[in-house]
Amino acid sequence: MKQKLFAMDIRRRVLLVVLSGSLLTLLAMSLLSFAGMSVTEDKVIESGQAMGENAARFTEEFAEKQATKRISAIAQARAERIEHELKVTADDVRLLADVMTELLRSPEDYPQLVLPAPRRDTIASGESYLHLSAALDGSENDDAQREMGRATHLAGPLHAFSRTYSAAFAGSRHGYLVAMDVTADGGPKQFSQQFLENYDPREMGWYKLGARSRQPDFTDVYRDSNGQICITCVAPFHDDSGFAGVVGIDVNPEEIYREAVSIASEEGPGASFVLGPTGRVLFSTRTAGVLAVSSESQDLRLCEEKSLAFEAASMLAGKSDVQPVTVDGEEYYLAYAPIGSLGWSFGMLTGKDAVIYPGVQARDNVLSQMNTFTGQLRTLFRQMIPWAAGTLLLLVAILSALGVQVSGHFARPILALTEGVKEIAHGNLDRKLDLRTGDEIEHLAGCVNDMTDALKESMESLSRVTAEKERIATELSIARNIQTSMLPSIAPRFSQSQAYELGAAMTPAKEVGGDFYDFYMLDDRHLAVTIADVSGKGVPAALFMVVAKTVLKNAAQAATAQGKPDFAAVIGQANRQLCENNDEMMFVTVFFGVLDIGTGDFTYVNAGHNPPLLYRATAGRFDYLPMAAKTSALGIKERAVFTEDHLALAPGDTLLLYTDGVTEALNEAGELYAEARLEATLNRQGGGVPVDSLLAAVRDDLRAFAGAAEQSDDITVLALRYQGQG
Repeated sequence: MKQKLFAMDIRRRVLLVVLSGSLLTLLAMSLLSFAGMSVTEDKVIESGQAMGENAARFTEEFAEKQATKRISAIAQARAERIEHELKVTADDVRLLADVMTELLRSPEDYPQLVLPAPRRDTIASGESYLHLSAALDGSENDDAQREMGRATHLAGPLHAFSRTYSAAFAGSRHGYLVAMDVTADGGPKQFSQQFLENYDPREMGWYKLGARSRQPDFTDVYRDSNGQICITCVAPFHDDSGFAGVVGIDVNPEEIYREAVSIASEEGPGASFVLGPTGRVLFSTRTAGVLAVSSESQDLRLCEEKSLAFEAASMLAGKSDVQPVTVDGEEYYLAYAPIGSLGWSFGMLTGKDAVIYPGVQARDNVLSQMNTFTGQLRTLFRQMIPWAAGTLLLLVAILSALGVQVSGHFARPILALTEGVKEIAHGNLDRKLDLRTGDEIEHLAGCVNDMTDALKESMESLSRVTAEKERIATELSIARNIQTSMLPSIAPRFSQSQAYELGAAMTPAKEVGGDFYDFYMLDDRHLAVTIADVSGKGVPAALFMVVAKTVLKNAAQAATAQGKPDFAAVIGQANRQLCENNDEMMFVTVFFGVLDIGTGDFTYVNAGHNPPLLYRATAGRFDYLPMAAKTSALGIKERAVFTEDHLALAPGDTLLLYTDGVTEALNEAGELYAEARLEATLNRQGGGVPVDSLLAAVRDDLRAFAGAAEQSDDITVLALRYQGQG
């Protein structure tokens, strides 16, 4: 069977492969599809249930949040209503104090009004009266009399307040009281004997509170002479000499509380209450239990129900919140908000069921809808199985018929392509494949033909390029050797002098470079040193370097041969020669110097080059040689003027010349080596080490700084140490 299989032609093999592969693929896909449908069904239903649970939970939480927001808003509105009423009272007290102050400070004399007095007259409800303390009654205090004349005119404003408040009054520092009282039954005001004989407003708590205050302030809750719960809002008034007394208005906070509680009462069964600053319940809609008002009611922060005690502490801390609490064994939500004027807090209880019922109902609705959806989804999956099986059988029949056609269609061009590729592989690059299938096989044949042509052309081009690169490399190597040989050698002639020590090194950025250094004896006692940097790099810079080096040396030697030379003129002559026929506009920066080895006198000209570093043996450190403004480089301006400068070198003094390839070297981060680092490197070595060691230290620090960064410019250094005549 195995032999028969391999003995088949390619058409039958393709047919067998197509049919078997297709059938196996369909079978595997069908099994995977059925398994996937089953898993998908379970996962979709599971995910749907999870989504339903999450949606139901979210809906429940959202509904609960909305309910707590609603009761919080109600509590806040009621607290604000109480706060507003108290603020209105405070504004009225402030108005009363302003009226009294205006009366006392008025320059006109007011005729004293005749007001009834409690000791001799019957006082009607809402009628203003004047009461004198025992100390003031019968006194001939003129100031008090004049002041009372003005104060009696407060009767009008007091009468206006009788329609709003149960009592309004003004107590003077002299001991009199102008007041108005509204009785509960509308009958005459009854005064106790204690009041008639001993009442002095200055001794009352409300007066002392007002005397200490600058703005309207409220007393603690107390019961008035009629046994009604009361608080008094007080404020000071003044005359020209300062504090003159206190005005006050009595209000019944229980009435304010009842009016506020009547607003938005649709929160359902629960309770509302006001908590005083000591933790006691001041007002409540409950008549029994821990929230009932009684003379024995305790500090709510100390009650046995911990949740209520904790929230009571938050209420007295001036906070607003909605929290679940237990009150008298029942679960509620407590919404509370501060009443800032008095340090009170308003609380409102709402039954827990009333808050969470909307959320529970919404949750049940969502879960019911999700259960219906999952049932419909399960039915849909069951209905898809027969359709999937029928589709599978139809695909098997279609693939069998197509397999016969496809095998013959693909086999013929593949065999032809195989034979052609074998011939090309044996080296016949002129073989062309001619297949007209109109599909990827024809495209592949064309690609093979293009590849054959490209391979043939690449092999020919590679041979030419390889030969050219070998030629260029050979020429550059020869040029590098020539350039290196043109640079002067230290040994043996310049290494045995007792008058100086000399060292130099150059590292080009490419095979050949544009930097150069030079040194030579102009006569028996004058040593010339040069360092230069040609613009650009590579072969053009190297050629210009040869010209510049030759021109400079010839000009210096010719001037020396004619007598005492002017080296500024020497540089000027070299510049003019380099400017001639300089079509490429190349230039070179030059530092040229001549050392008198007998005296140490160093004459130099700087043509646009970097300033050298000078080591003074007496100072023990390297510093940059001060330079005047830089002159032009050579090769730019034919009429450029150069300046000759002098420097006296003592034994042990050292000059270091360098090109900008040193200070402008870059590391991997793109940072410059810079002048400061070069100076620091030289000072770490000092001026006592051999100049070769000094140059080696600079090269080593440059390598350490640059790291893996590519050298971007030629690097050249030259060191000259004067040692004296020896």
